[in-house]
Amino acid sequence: MHVMSPSVWLTAGVIVTLAYFVLIGYLAKALRSTQRLPVVIAAMTGLIGALPAILYALYQALNLTA
Repeated sequence: MHVMSPSVWLTAGVIVTLAYFVLIGYLAKALRSTQRLPVVIAAMTGLIGALPAILYALYQALNLTA
């Protein structure tokens, strides 16, 4: 069984989190409009709320393959 150091896990989590927030920022910029603002806010809230589940799924997938 291959053991990964904690710094590898930390780096992977940071990269995934930063890429996720870059995606959210891009979507917010692309969808910015005064008429659609409540919809954009609701969509961003849903995406941010899904981040812990995404990180947990990534963690479990890496644990299964390790």
